[in-house]
Amino acid sequence: MPKSVIPDWGSVHTTVFDFDGVFTDNRVWIDQQGKESVRCDRRDGLAFDLLRLFIKKNEWSLNYFILSTETNPVVLSRANKLKIPCIQGVSNKAKYLRNYLEKSTKSREGLVYVGNDLNDLSAMQLAGFSVAPSDAHPLIQKQANLVFKQKGGDAFVRAFIEQLLRIDQLSVDQISQIFSNSTGVIP
Repeated sequence: MPKSVIPDWGSVHTTVFDFDGVFTDNRVWIDQQGKESVRCDRRDGLAFDLLRLFIKKNEWSLNYFILSTETNPVVLSRANKLKIPCIQGVSNKAKYLRNYLEKSTKSREGLVYVGNDLNDLSAMQLAGFSVAPSDAHPLIQKQANLVFKQKGGDAFVRAFIEQLLRIDQLSVDQISQIFSNSTGVIP
């Protein structure tokens, strides 16, 4: 039976995000010069601010990055804006992650993979826990340990991060302190 609750944050050492269909609604706009644009959700940006504060406060050695099949400046631009490492042009994500785990001597159980389409399937099978948006490919939804109600590009990443950090278990005052206290106090 698949796990349906995100693991406790302390047991997670790496979180890997696909880009298209996760940070975006999987659509692309192309102008007459061939320049691509995508739609992302600003709410995801605040989630990464929160994640960085949480990591610092709790001295959590979490690695997180975008792993994309695409090699596209728009992916790197968004990653830079969010201050997230980005690896592009990876056609075999599972192979890349096996090598990553081997080199870092980390277990697959502490790896969380966030994806939405068939090129994410083998990476999701490798991960200790996998997450998908509600508009993911049907086979991805079957493979994922948890499918969120949010669609890709519709604050899906924000919802995932908030659930990983168990934001719903904090009081309004505790959440307010996170952003008003320069030390990033998180209980």
